[in-house]
Amino acid sequence: MIKKIILYSLFSLFIFASIYFFINKDYYQNTAVQKIENQDALPGGHFTLKKQDGTIFDSKISNKLMLIYFGFTYCPDVCPTTLIKMADVIDRLGEDSDNVNSIFISIDPERDKEEVIKDYVSAFHDEIIGLTGSEEQISSVAKDWGVYYQKEDIEGSEDYTVNHLDIIFLANANGEYVDFFPPKIQSALIVEKVRNIINNN
Repeated sequence: MIKKIILYSLFSLFIFASIYFFINKDYYQNTAVQKIENQDALPGGHFTLKKQDGTIFDSKISNKLMLIYFGFTYCPDVCPTTLIKMADVIDRLGEDSDNVNSIFISIDPERDKEEVIKDYVSAFHDEIIGLTGSEEQISSVAKDWGVYYQKEDIEGSEDYTVNHLDIIFLANANGEYVDFFPPKIQSALIVEKVRNIINNN
C-alpha cells in the first residue's frame, strides 16, 4: 500500500512538473513576443562570437542581413524544425542568399563546442553559420536580443535540457532588429520579407 502511494506521488509530481514546464515555456515565449510587438524592448545589437570552424564572426563587418536563431544542439524538437526551415529559406532565396547570414547561436556553450556545432549545422545546410562562445558572451548576446534561456534538469538523468525562446530574428547589416518570425510561419513568407529588403536596398 505504501509503495503504491509513493509511486502515485512520484507520478503526480512528474505530471505537475511537466505541466509547469510547458506552461512556463509558453509564458516566457508569449511575454517576449508581446514585448517585441509592443516595442517595449526591441532586441538588437552587434556580436562577436566563435564560428564552427574556430574563426571569429564579427557581425559589424559581415555587412549582410542576418537571420538569427538561438538554440542548442541537444534540442530534441524545435531547433531541428527551425533549422530545417532556415535551410529551406536559404534554398528558396537562391543567389539572394549571398546577401544574408543565416546564423545559429548556441545557448548551451558548455556542451556546444565548435566541433559539435560544426557537425550539427552542416547536417541542415552548409551555409548556416554556427556560433558559440563563453557563458558570459552568450549571456550578453542573449540579453541584447531579449532571448530567455534556462537549464532544466531531466528527471532520472544527469543530463539537462535548455528551455529557450523559439523565434527567428531578422536583423539588418547594422545589427538592428527588423522583424521576427514565429515558429509556425511558412518559409515562403520569410523569403518574401527578406527579398523585399534586399530589393529595396
